[in-house]
Amino acid sequence: MVNLVLMILFYSTDIAGQNITLTEDDHIHCTKVLRKQVNDIIMITDGLGHIFSCAIKNITKVSTLCQVVEKSYHQSILPKTSIAISPTKNAARIEWFIEKAVEIGISEIYFYNAQRTEKKSINEQRLKKIMVSAMKQSLNVHLPVMHITKDVKAYVDLVTSKYDQKFIAYCDGPTQHLTSAQDNQKSRILMIGPEGDFTAEEIRYATNAGYQSVTLGTARLRTETAGLAGLIMMRSSC
Repeated sequence: MVNLVLMILFYSTDIAGQNITLTEDDHIHCTKVLRKQVNDIIMITDGLGHIFSCAIKNITKVSTLCQVVEKSYHQSILPKTSIAISPTKNAARIEWFIEKAVEIGISEIYFYNAQRTEKKSINEQRLKKIMVSAMKQSLNVHLPVMHITKDVKAYVDLVTSKYDQKFIAYCDGPTQHLTSAQDNQKSRILMIGPEGDFTAEEIRYATNAGYQSVTLGTARLRTETAGLAGLIMMRSSC
């Protein structure tokens, strides 16, 4: 088994048999920053739990070709723990949430637009790069899956049967704390309200679909803070 503690990890999904190719940022980091040479051994993950010990075989201006020497697999953290969250008006805040959530070990991230969501779009490509960077930095070799849904109804309909426990957190209503409501053996997802919170109609739709209303505590948290706090509460039992 590979010792993760001392590892510098690269990421690639360009895998063909025993050959793996690094491109773009990973290629530059490997060859320009770390100055790796032909025959050096590096570690690469595909984001699916696999770690490949590879020997560099060829370096060009745009790519690094590697040959797999050894392969290992690391099981993802169970039970599956995920967050559904609405984009924030300040893009940097949701980027911060993504980075920290991946470092902690989130399974899936769902984005949805609520009626009170101020900013209706996200930069999916940028968020994916942040996710990959955070995965490599924290040595979490499972890249979370990111989903983008249109609105609360579309999100709820998509997720209803995928998780054992489904929670929705909002202000001025729920009294049961998330930590006491969750079953540590079951997969769970927490839905965080947007800036301005959910409407009564959205809360009703989610609860009618089996979502349990919970509180994260007495403090009123920003959207991205609530998402991270909820994730930590759920992950602490894993």
